Amino acid sequence: MTRALTAAVIIGVLLGVLYMPPVAFAVAASVVLLIGWNEFSRLLQALGVDIAAAPGALVALALANSFLDGPSAAMLVLLVAVPLLALATLRDNYGDPRRLTFAIAGGFAGLAWLAIPMGAQIGIRYHNDGIAWLLFLYASVALGDSAAYYGGSRFGQHRLAPDLSPKKSIEGSVFGIVGSAAGGLALSPWIPGLPLWQAALVGAGLGLVGQAGDLIESSLKRTAGRKDSADLLPGHGGVLDRIDAHLPAGALLYAILRTGVLG
Repeated sequence: MTRALTAAVIIGVLLGVLYMPPVAFAVAASVVLLIGWNEFSRLLQALGVDIAAAPGALVALALANSFLDGPSAAMLVLLVAVPLLALATLRDNYGDPRRLTFAIAGGFAGLAWLAIPMGAQIGIRYHNDGIAWLLFLYASVALGDSAAYYGGSRFGQHRLAPDLSPKKSIEGSVFGIVGSAAGGLALSPWIPGLPLWQAALVGAGLGLVGQAGDLIESSLKRTAGRKDSADLLPGHGGVLDRIDAHLPAGALLYAILRTGVLG
């Protein structure tokens, strides 16, 4: 019951923010990014890695919001963000080459895994039919997740990645991809000019990379000895536990939309 209530609140807040002016979504995404960055840095701290959390959060925030002006602006901000984060990390880990190496890798991974994908979702909101495309993203990931759980529970026989997530199965993964395709089809009527076959193909692709995001976070938590990234959301763990699949899926969808190949 607690998990269902939390999910209902999350969905209600998400829908409310989506239908507000785009800047409201950018603000909400920024808050999610900051919380996610904090959870990410704490997981790395459990591994003995210090990624200069506070300066890194500011850099990540600037990078994500640069997507308001498109990928060219994001690239310019990234070119500035990289040396700034490197300097901050060097300051905090000066004199310890091993700590510095892992901290640099962790900080840059955070930009790639959190800041850029969250920025991509901000960029999608400012795209034509941005609300519909974000609903497409969330529906594809959510239905894929539900289908993977059902298919894996009922038909799962072969483990997908036992060292990362022992309960996930190949059968569940296949069900998940089909479910994501169904999610894309369900949302296609709200996107003018989108053929059904493209809706299904894009939905399936989002589901596939979403599963990869889920496994990446599972690996990070398992390595850090944590069940959840945090305990912020009753029954759901932390923010990273909720957005792990949406991060790579959102980045992929943004890239597809920027190419203009759909329709």
